[in-house]
Amino acid sequence: MIIRLFGIFCAVVALSNPATSWSQSALLGTSNPGDEEPATQILSNELTYDENAKTSVFSGDVIMTRGSLKLLADELRLTEDAQGNQFGAATMNDDKRVYIRQDRPEIFEILEGIGERAEYDGKAETFDLIGKARLTRFICGKPFDSVSGQRVRYFQKTDRYQAFAGPNSDNPDGRVRSIAQPRAKVDAAIEACRQLQARGAEIPVPPLPKP
Repeated sequence: MIIRLFGIFCAVVALSNPATSWSQSALLGTSNPGDEEPATQILSNELTYDENAKTSVFSGDVIMTRGSLKLLADELRLTEDAQGNQFGAATMNDDKRVYIRQDRPEIFEILEGIGERAEYDGKAETFDLIGKARLTRFICGKPFDSVSGQRVRYFQKTDRYQAFAGPNSDNPDGRVRSIAQPRAKVDAAIEACRQLQARGAEIPVPPLPKP
């Protein structure tokens, strides 16, 4: 399911603040004791941390990498309120869109999300892609399932998502659009990629967006 992608931004908020002890399990709702957490690296042109406001702002060609997860933005802002709720917002300048990607090579799958803005609300436990929002699942380099609209929202507590229409939708008519391929077609694509791998051929992947 493409909704797995929403866990990416939650993990970013949980692990990227350099001066707080935010908990991944509190944000994601689950934890696996004994599992080694991958390192989180954030590259940016500037980092501003305000201890009193409990805010970290990464700006300028932000590239966040954590294991198989990647986020590209012009600014990543992480905050915490007095009650300990965490919030995150990633934005782009001009007409570019925030880019989030998770690779799952074991099943030849790549999950991609784009939007003019990405927001995480730790109090409501929701994650939003806002403005020309789209989620896409690629299998063996080809797009399969997708959902798009003006806003796509994921609810962590109930593991469900909503997509909303609007004038700033990713679709020309402003409506929500969802595409889901039959399971048999997905399985066939995975098997074809597995055969490519067995022959030592290069596995196709969608390119990262240009800066």
